[in-house]
Amino acid sequence: MSKEPVQTMIVLTTAKHDRGTRATLAFSWGCAALAMGQTVAIYLTMDGTVWATQGATRGVAVSGFEPLESYVDQFLALGGELLVCAPCCEYYCSLDDLQPGEKLREGISLVGLATVVSRIGANTKVITF
Repeated sequence: MSKEPVQTMIVLTTAKHDRGTRATLAFSWGCAALAMGQTVAIYLTMDGTVWATQGATRGVAVSGFEPLESYVDQFLALGGELLVCAPCCEYYCSLDDLQPGEKLREGISLVGLATVVSRIGANTKVITF
């Protein structure tokens, strides 16, 4: 994980109550920015940490968009950083509460707030979903 500020920081605070609409928009936005050559990190916090668990994106599809699983895979393949609030992950998707065989998806970094703050520079665009 780089320590340099990113050009775009996307903050995703919502889980499945909207059937994945905000998550789909966040990851599709991230993919578009990466395809345009920007450096991008998506920060999952509060309820949004649910998307850090394996299988959470399976079956989530919003009309007019690719399935969420596809966007997450593309985001990581394009070099996007997936940052997850460690304390929130402990609270909202307690590792102790995961079902057998369930775990956090590969490609994420559990981080604290200081890491997120350090990745936001004077010219970083911050978008919240």
